[in-house]
Amino acid sequence: MTPLKRSAVALAAAAALQGGLAQTVEAELPSVDIRTGQDRDSLQLDNKSSSASRLGLTLRETPASVEILSQDLMQERGARTLSEALRSTAGMAGGGPPSSPTTLSLRGFTNVLYLYDGVRMSGAGVTNRVEDTWNYERIEVLKGPASVLQGDSAIGGIVNFQAKRPDRHNPGREALLSYGSYGSTRAAVGLGGAVGETGAYRLDYSRNDTRVGTIARNSEQLEHLTTGLSFDVARATRLDLSFDYSRDEGHAYWGTPLIPGSLSTQPTSVVSTPDGRVIDRRIAQRNYNVLDDRNGSEAYWLRARVTSRVTPEWTLRNEFTANKVDRLWRNSESAVFSAPGSITRDQTQIAHDQHYLSNRLDASHEGRLAGMAHKLVLGGEVSKTDFDNTRRFSNGSASTNAALQVPLLGTSTGYYNDDPALMAGGGNRTNFTADVRSTSVFAESSLKPAAGWTLVGGLRHDRVDVDRSVTDLNLGSFAAFGTKYTSNSVRLGTVYDLSAASSVYAQYTNATIPVGSLFLLSAGNAAFPQSKGKQFEVGFKQSAGEVEWTAAAYHISLDNVLSRDANNANLTVNNGSQSSRGVELSAAWRATKQLTLSGNVAALDARFDSLVEAGGVSRVGNTPPNVPERVANLFANYRFKEVPLDLYLSINHTGPMYTDNANQIRINGHTTADIAASYRLKPALLTLRVRNLTDKLYASYAGRATSQVLLAPGRTLELSAKFDF
Repeated sequence: MTPLKRSAVALAAAAALQGGLAQTVEAELPSVDIRTGQDRDSLQLDNKSSSASRLGLTLRETPASVEILSQDLMQERGARTLSEALRSTAGMAGGGPPSSPTTLSLRGFTNVLYLYDGVRMSGAGVTNRVEDTWNYERIEVLKGPASVLQGDSAIGGIVNFQAKRPDRHNPGREALLSYGSYGSTRAAVGLGGAVGETGAYRLDYSRNDTRVGTIARNSEQLEHLTTGLSFDVARATRLDLSFDYSRDEGHAYWGTPLIPGSLSTQPTSVVSTPDGRVIDRRIAQRNYNVLDDRNGSEAYWLRARVTSRVTPEWTLRNEFTANKVDRLWRNSESAVFSAPGSITRDQTQIAHDQHYLSNRLDASHEGRLAGMAHKLVLGGEVSKTDFDNTRRFSNGSASTNAALQVPLLGTSTGYYNDDPALMAGGGNRTNFTADVRSTSVFAESSLKPAAGWTLVGGLRHDRVDVDRSVTDLNLGSFAAFGTKYTSNSVRLGTVYDLSAASSVYAQYTNATIPVGSLFLLSAGNAAFPQSKGKQFEVGFKQSAGEVEWTAAAYHISLDNVLSRDANNANLTVNNGSQSSRGVELSAAWRATKQLTLSGNVAALDARFDSLVEAGGVSRVGNTPPNVPERVANLFANYRFKEVPLDLYLSINHTGPMYTDNANQIRINGHTTADIAASYRLKPALLTLRVRNLTDKLYASYAGRATSQVLLAPGRTLELSAKFDF
């Protein structure tokens, strides 16, 4: 663990959104203050989203499907990590392996772009880490392609994690303590208030030590510090500064292997396979990773934003971001059953050294155009990522496999073996570098031709330059290559108000995706153009008394997917394609003054429309891996009248999904329930929560496409105390 320098406190972004946590407690009331739950009890259609648009539009005015998870809502649902929070949104499911723990599927794709306070990084699939929800004011989810807002990679959608930032009008002092099953602990504190005549500060620290005792040696230790300072430097000019630090480490679990049904004495229904392999309950709590595994990262963020109101109509903003991250994995990631009773493993050691710089300048105008209300944003962005990567792999030879093999039912999995002979052969000891430079210009506009009618449009042009080098230590070779990408993105949408409370919308958007990670781009793939996606979406949004609900229907298609030539299966081309179409429903209902019901349902049809793999095998019609086509959530909260007590229930249903393009291993669907009771005991809110109430055994993601799956935690209990001072 690297010590955090005391001088590291600085900074923060714009004024905090929606107030919420500082008002969570009202000590004079005999029960939980339902007024503080307005974010929890609605879909927030009249709130603004900076992720869905830079124009300052409300969700109701935005021609897109957008979901907001406030800090209050995350606390109510018991979401300890960002992935747990996201799995409660409409259509999101999954939870990736330790190499990419925030890999979730949305609208038929696992290409979801993650932002940190609106700032993106290239290669987000392998760079995002597990983080505690405490430090975040809210999470915004924009569904579907959105390259016009953030550039490449956003085909399934955009997720923006917005940290708590200074707000002199919403001071607060709060803390959290919790203790759970198997010795899991969580502690956090937050402080904020005014500084001088115009300034404000905010500081939040969280530490999360989660031990998933249902699976051996599966733990995460998370630390996160977010700080901010905001003040006026001149008339109508404000400076926001922030410095954030995060660290995570733990013992990693990469999945439970499938074994032949004929050898299983306690078979389960977790998976279904044509060859009869199963997950045996006898090994459901085993971890086949090496005992001295490593899985951790350390990140620093420094940001400065200047906002100046040049005239009553024009505002200029400039935001500079610097980020440094170190990551390390040292594990046995693969666990494959070998007859008669062994597990054949691999060994992997990967290290990242990443530096990222970006600067975004934009000008926004709000006024009238030809007598019509008009908003406009014009801007540009430059960024640079330096990525150094060392990779060490076992070679999979018979002698290596024998050296790394362990018994299926053994008590020890041994230690990492540093013998260079295990890594002999080309490609097994390599050093990579990547230099990714991007330049973008963008424009976004909204126009109201008539009362209740809004037109929204956007354009973006991106240029990405990639330089890569590969040093193979085993072969003594060095290769350097590069490529350039240019892309244009567009968004066209309209919103029409049927009444003051109801609106319909339609939009067209597109997106581009690199063929593979830009950080790990091969010389062969560098010759291919980017994959291109587009979406058509229509939807409805309504607030009717105590009910808010939204509905969306969409169709997404993605072309230029890597495939094999139909006439020569040895030749790789990128003429493959896949698509997804579906519907999503979300609703929140204050049934009575005491009872609130909310939930969402997503149903989709995702498929490969054109895809040929090795051997000339067609995958047309198959479902892409890790994509459930049915996901539903139900949430209920009951607040007693005379007693300061809340009762909470959540139910999740996730339909079946597959681990590979061949759809040979099916992860069967599951339904789980969480319950909680919260009691107000001045000055604390005490909560007892039970997760996975029925102790359901199920898998949440593919660990390896053909050999193992990631099992979810079993039943756990947690007692927490939230304090507001």
